[in-house]
Amino acid sequence: MSNLPPYMQVLQLQGIEQLVQVTLPVPVPAGDEVLIQTKAATICTSDLHDIRSNPFGIQYPRVMGHEGAGIIVQCGTDVKNLKPGDCVAAHPVVPCGVCEECMRGLQHLCSRMGHSGIDRDGCFAEYFVQRADRVRKIPADISFATGALLEPVSVCLEAVYRAGNIKGKTVLIVGDGPFGNIIARLARKQGAGRVMVYGRTPFRLGMIPGAEILDAVPERSVDVAILAVGNAEAAGSCIKALRPRGRMVVFSAAHQPVLVDLFSVHVLELEIAGACNDEDKIDEALACLGDRSLALENIVTHQVPFNDWKEAFDLARNGHDQALKVALVFE
Repeated sequence: MSNLPPYMQVLQLQGIEQLVQVTLPVPVPAGDEVLIQTKAATICTSDLHDIRSNPFGIQYPRVMGHEGAGIIVQCGTDVKNLKPGDCVAAHPVVPCGVCEECMRGLQHLCSRMGHSGIDRDGCFAEYFVQRADRVRKIPADISFATGALLEPVSVCLEAVYRAGNIKGKTVLIVGDGPFGNIIARLARKQGAGRVMVYGRTPFRLGMIPGAEILDAVPERSVDVAILAVGNAEAAGSCIKALRPRGRMVVFSAAHQPVLVDLFSVHVLELEIAGACNDEDKIDEALACLGDRSLALENIVTHQVPFNDWKEAFDLARNGHDQALKVALVFE
């Protein structure tokens, strides 16, 4: 640690709508962790929800941020496969490995899960730590801002996986944000016959390559409907869009109550599947980041210096007519 500064600048959530820049000591990695000098951290829709209403019950104060990439500057004593100087991206979910769900192979549904920015300090900071098994080296041709998309792409892969075999099928995505955009690209890559997207923002809809943009959600005509916006009305539209034996994937959970038409579920034999975190999709996501046919680097439309973080969060929250994904970049 002798070559590192003793203190760093971070964005700390101290209460509802109380995100502030403060000075904290640079963290020391545990034996199984690495210390990463942050180079880019993207703002997630869930970060905005956490700031506005704290749905996951974050205990204040907490350093925010869970989509980060940077350079390793120190390794814990037990770390063997990574070294200082490695350019890496980090996955924020830290399963315990010993609970019942982990032992069932469902580590992404761990009952004692750690998560950067929720119960452990995150990457809206000049330095952050992460367990080494949740970190991946990124190739030189992948930028740090693109590398920060490792977890967003992982969870979108989970959404497509939970849709089942979509080859040749008609897939509807409801939601035109960064996740809806990524899911649409992945669905096309997985061989969907038709990919249709319904949203409300012309700029964002125009950023989705190769998809059919809809003016309204069709009824009883799609094999798969993926809910990529946390809206109760949209959830109902997804169910109405399904043809018999269709499947709805709940990627974005609506926080308000949703009335489910169980009669249609019954008579049409519909299926409803959740998609939360990702089931071992990190390495597949890393491959996707380097897949030029997916052009995932285009998801990050703005890179804003860390010191201008207030502008970045305003853009992420209110700039849907000009921004898709906003990254904080660190000099």
